[in-house]
Amino acid sequence: MKFFKTHFEWMAFLTGLILMASMSPSDTGLSFCLFERLGVSFCPGEGLGHSISYLFRGEFNEALQANLMGPFAVLILGLRIGSIWKDIYKEQRKDLKEY
Repeated sequence: MKFFKTHFEWMAFLTGLILMASMSPSDTGLSFCLFERLGVSFCPGEGLGHSISYLFRGEFNEALQANLMGPFAVLILGLRIGSIWKDIYKEQRKDLKEY
């Protein structure tokens, strides 16, 4: 159970990035936006997944057109994953020194 608690967050973020990176940005489908489901036409996250998908394909102009926050989302998630890995590494090093 400790393994799951320790590794769940970074695995969820990495899985999400991989799934968004591997999706086709030209596909349109079901929207998960809560605002649209409530009848509001504006959705702040509109095109974020498409932006991330374009970004991983190297199509930077299209990524920024889909959603300006896409590159920042990738950066923030990447930094968070790195921070979690660093904390896990420090904890493992501390555990090894105790023995």
